[in-house]
Order: sequence, then structure tokens, then C-alpha cells
Amino acid sequence: MITELSVSRRALLAGAGAIAGLAWAGPLAAQTNATLRIVGPWDFTSLEPTDTGYLLTRLGVAETLVQVEPNGQLVGGVASGWTIGDDKLTWRFPLRAGLMFHDGSPVTAEAVVNSLKRAFSGESLAAVPLDGLSAEGDAVIIRTKTPFSPLPAFLVDYAAILLAPAAYGADGKVQKIIATGPYRLVAMDGKTILDLERFPEARVKARIATVRYTAVANGDTRANIAIAGDADLVYTLAPTALPRITAAGQLRVESLTIPRVRPLAVNCGLPQFKDKNVRRALSLAIDRAGIANAVLRHPGSSATQLLPPILTEWHNPALPALSQNIAEAQRLLDSAGWVPGVDGIRVKNGVRFAAKLLTLANRPELPPMAAALQAQFKQIGLDISIEVGPSTIIPTAIREDRMEMTMFARTYVNVPEVIATIIPDYTREKSTWGTVNWPERAQMKRLTDVYVASFDVTEKARLRAQITALLHDELPVIPVAWFEHTVAVSPRLRDVAIDPYEMRYLAEAMVWG
Repeated sequence: MITELSVSRRALLAGAGAIAGLAWAGPLAAQTNATLRIVGPWDFTSLEPTDTGYLLTRLGVAETLVQVEPNGQLVGGVASGWTIGDDKLTWRFPLRAGLMFHDGSPVTAEAVVNSLKRAFSGESLAAVPLDGLSAEGDAVIIRTKTPFSPLPAFLVDYAAILLAPAAYGADGKVQKIIATGPYRLVAMDGKTILDLERFPEARVKARIATVRYTAVANGDTRANIAIAGDADLVYTLAPTALPRITAAGQLRVESLTIPRVRPLAVNCGLPQFKDKNVRRALSLAIDRAGIANAVLRHPGSSATQLLPPILTEWHNPALPALSQNIAEAQRLLDSAGWVPGVDGIRVKNGVRFAAKLLTLANRPELPPMAAALQAQFKQIGLDISIEVGPSTIIPTAIREDRMEMTMFARTYVNVPEVIATIIPDYTREKSTWGTVNWPERAQMKRLTDVYVASFDVTEKARLRAQITALLHDELPVIPVAWFEHTVAVSPRLRDVAIDPYEMRYLAEAMVWG
């Protein structure tokens, strides 16, 4: 049974080991040739790694130069390891010998460099002060303009998956997925079904021969699939569905607390939210414990600060816990000049204290959380409407300058170094999964610039404390709940594990029970 763990980032979730397999009545021979059926919420909408590379790494189709193990250790992926020069600018990544792409072509340093040149335009990798990429024999050389200590962690980013030269068309765009992972993509049915087969020449040998991934955006439908036992693994389930899945007895439910947060983000450029005391008032209006208990069915998920205790290096115990205090929220709004109107909704300088909250359908717990916030904010005179949509609804609104308020789920180990998420989310004018028009982003950039340039452990600890304190004081995003990752597992599977980094489903390690 997987349990909640709270350990340092370097050994993050070292106990996230295998789920014990259960007996299955079917004959072993029938299972040996069976296809592993995986259901998740994510459509495969694009061949571009910066868009959907995360699904290719989760399914074991694609790999990166460096990867992170479930215990938090950075290890070589396609690279056998890495070294850094005395100048702290030049990194060398020797490739593992004898690797092949899925089309049978050799993995060369030149091919890797070709893939990586495209990757550095991605959200996280754009923060790397890249000075040059080159091939030197069987090694990839990456040079930075300034010292950048977390570079190996950044290369775990799914945008940096490595594709064969034949994957690209004459225009440089990806035409087909030809990667290096234990599974290769053999068929696609629209955006929702991917069929995979074992790649015998992969460096990691898959134990189950074929896999079918089906994207099901609707959370209720995924829950019904788990209840009926119509898949072997079902990911991202609504907390309210878990008792029904368990009672049905077809699949077993497993949960693990992971470094993901459910925050509320606001457009700090709007008159409603530009004052940090207003944002503090919003935070004080939230009944996090009530949401954790009634909506999430997981009391431990109530967020007392942005980053959960599981990220021990980044969780700051010196910060006062976020909590509900309606009277103090009312006082802050009164002091900020927001006056209650005749209908109870506040007004200031002719501006109504109101906003549209955008949230995501593919995270089934978010719409009911948004509804709870709608009622709680009404108590302090804030009127919000809710629009639920696909994963594109938030980035589209930000791009079109009509974002007012959003609620989503954000992982802080998409790259296994939290700073890789802090940079795009809090140092830019517009961030898809962070803040928009936050006036203190320049101060945050100064802190993050010093952090990534430092190789000194003590200095980096001091900077982490300053960064987390700034986020806690300013509340450019307002934490609501930490995250528990839940998967329904077939009893016919053995050696199933939940990856706390959400990088891989680890299907290659699974075996029929």
C-alpha cells in the first residue's frame, strides 16, 4: 500500500515503490498476450514535444538526456551521465553506447543536438542561458552564458525528448514520433487513442508487449470505466468517485501525495486584484479545511502555503499558515476602499468587485472547488462567475488579454527542481500557470537569477526562504489545496508504481500477475 511521504527533495518520495500485485483468476497464458489498457484525461493534440511530450514520456515512448527516478535521484537517460568544466559554463553529456531510435537508426550526438535546439524554446528550458549546443564525438556539449547550476534537472523537461532525424519534415516540424523509449508508437486514432508496442532494442526492456492509451476527458466517464473494470490503469479520478470504485471491487484505488498544488490565480493588473491586501482578503475568505474535507475527501490537502511539506527544501516552516478569517478579510477590503453595494457586492470607483473564474474540465475536482469558492467569496462581497472548459481555456484567455481569475492544478516538479517552475510562473508578465501582471516579478527575477547561478548550498537555502516568503506575502497566486494523485489499478497487474514526479507511468516495469 502506498502511503503519504514527506522527505527532502533529493530523496523525494523514496518510498513510492511498487504496488503489491493481486491474484487474478484468468489463465496466465491469456494474460501474457493481453494489451495493457491505460486511461487518462489527456488528449494527444499535437506531435510537437513542447505541447504533448509529457504524454510520450509518461507512456515510455520518448526519453530525455537526463531522467529522474521515483526516489528523486537524477540519473542518466540517453546520456550515461554528465560533467561540468572548471568554468562552470561547459557541460558534457556522453551518450550511452549502442542506442537506437525506433526506426533503427543510431542515436548520435548530432541527432540529439538537433532535437535539443528545438527544445530550448519550451516553457522551462527557455530559462536556461544557452550559449551553444554542439556534438563532440559521442558526447553532447552544452555551454551556458552564465553559470546555471540546475541544468541537468532542466533537461528532464518533456520538451527535451529526443527524436530521430527522420521524425522531422523539410520544414523542421515533427511529422512522426520516432523516439528511443521502451515502447514505440504504432497507431493513432484521432487525438484519443495511442497504440504502442514493445521496442526490443530499447535500453530498458518492457515486460508487457502492447499498450493502448485512451484519453477520456470527462472525469465521471473515467470513474465509470474504473467501476466497470474496463481498463487496467485509470488516472486522475475525482475524490467523490473513489468509494464507488472501491465498492465495485473491479479495480483497486491507490493514492500518493505529490508536489502538485491547486491554486487560484488572478490578473494582478485588474483594479480588483492589483492591491496585495485584496489578494490577502481573498485568501482569508477561503475555507481550505472545508474544501479538503467535503470536496477532496482528503483532509491533509488543505494548503497552508504554496509548496507542500513533501518539498522539504522549499516548504518554509517559518511562514504563518494560510487560514480563514472572514472578519479580517472584510477589514482589509474596507481599508482598500471597496464598499458594499446594495446587493452586497462591493464597488470601488465605479468598478464592481467581480470576476469570471476559468477552470478545467479534465481535473474533475476543480469545478466543485470553484463552486465552493464562489459561495465563500460571496461572503466578502466578491461576485464570481464560473466557466469550465478544456485545458486550452486558460492559455487562450491569457493570450487574448481577457484572463481575470483561474483555478488549475500546477506541478512544481515538471522539472525536478522547483526553481524551473518558479521562473516561468513568477518572473514573466504573463504566465499560463502562474501570475499575470504581477508588479513584483522583477524582484522575483533578481532572486531566481542569483539562485540558478549559485553552486553554494547555504546561499541557495537562504534564497529559497526569500523566494517562498515573497510569494507568501504577495500572493500572486493563492494556494487552496495540495494534491494527491490517485490511480485505479487492475488486480491482474503486478509491479505497478506511482511516479511522484508524474514523468512516467512506468508501464515498462509492469507485468501480468
